[in-house]
Amino acid sequence: MSRKLLLALLFSSVLAFACVVRAEDVEAEVDDDDEDDDDEERAHLIVRRTVADERPLEGKQTTVTISIYNAGNAPATNVKVAEATWPEDSFDVVGDMAASFDKIPEGISVQHTYKVTSKEASTVQVPGTRVAYTPSEGEFEQVATGPQLLFHTHTILESLTVKALQFGSTFTGGNFNSVQDWLRGAYVAGGLAAALAAYRAYSSMAVSNATRKRARALASLGELEKEK
Repeated sequence: MSRKLLLALLFSSVLAFACVVRAEDVEAEVDDDDEDDDDEERAHLIVRRTVADERPLEGKQTTVTISIYNAGNAPATNVKVAEATWPEDSFDVVGDMAASFDKIPEGISVQHTYKVTSKEASTVQVPGTRVAYTPSEGEFEQVATGPQLLFHTHTILESLTVKALQFGSTFTGGNFNSVQDWLRGAYVAGGLAAALAAYRAYSSMAVSNATRKRARALASLGELEKEK
């Protein structure tokens, strides 16, 4: 009876060991699959759009640049760029709003540019640029979309105001950086000027009163001398 029990325990141990080894093999296979997925070569495009002028002016043309960077580890192929439509009643657009590239290698950035002219001072939000591409051979087409562009057109007066504020900030060591700062400074300067004017008026009146009193005193003294 004890021999049968011993054989049963031995068989159970061998079976358990086999299961553990099998589980480790399966886990190793899963890890290998994960590593294969991580090492899969495919493209990943990042889309960015910039405006040449920091403060675009109404009636002045500026350049818009679309930059496409391949952050993946494989070339992107059949790349097609589709720029969003700008409001026709507010902007004149010169150049192609679409572009294509046969291939963008990994770690490489390409650019496409066009020009816009704002007809009036306004603020518009332009939808993001759409870029369709094939990330790797045999895969379906993917689409990368850039961020929206908040485009604010300044008037000439606004531009001059900004430049004046920048000069004022530099001249005052950064103490006056906005219109509100200059208004507060003007209020303080006005208050000081009013106080100085009031002080001068008071001093002038005091001197005038003293002069009149002295004149009256001298006149009284003269009359007394005549009476003698």
